[in-house]
Amino acid sequence: MSVWDEVASQPHAVETLQRAVSGSRPGSVDAQAFTNSWLITGPAGSGRSTCAYAFAAALLCPQGGCGECQSCVQVRARSHPDLDAVVTDTVILSIDTARELVGRASRSPTHANYRVIVVEDADRMIERTSNALLKAIEEPVDSTVWVLCAPSVADLLPTIRSRVRVVPLGTPKVEDVAELLVRRHNVDRAVALRAAR
Repeated sequence: MSVWDEVASQPHAVETLQRAVSGSRPGSVDAQAFTNSWLITGPAGSGRSTCAYAFAAALLCPQGGCGECQSCVQVRARSHPDLDAVVTDTVILSIDTARELVGRASRSPTHANYRVIVVEDADRMIERTSNALLKAIEEPVDSTVWVLCAPSVADLLPTIRSRVRVVPLGTPKVEDVAELLVRRHNVDRAVALRAAR
């Protein structure tokens, strides 16, 4: 079992993020694969959030994303002390939320090597909100990793886009989604294929 098992049909993205996790470790020979600011893009249903949390779990896990340890379980439950997850039900992410994130980003992690901040629906940031995050994303604390999620690169201000490494996702294959439903949730294959379509 691995945290990457739920990321369906995204081999290039998984490879990129696994290299980043490996590069994040002290003494890594592939340190250039890692950066502190990321943007995961893709259409609805591509698994942006799933991919973001798999990356967060891999960064916070002592084994690089085993999927079974307490750290991985806490990330899956969104209760890890070094994970800040921002999800909104509103049309926009508020500037108060952005300011709060900037404050959290400056704190040291308590259990892992990093504090990971996942911002789902980063495309809901208006200009003022994006500007409030800009400095923290542009010059992040070494122990903070930003992971933004949006449908496309164009959904964010150019100033943010130029400061993140982009990981594009595509629409997953129906068969891969069905396989995930069968493997992880014990769904009947015929039902899984219907649901995946």
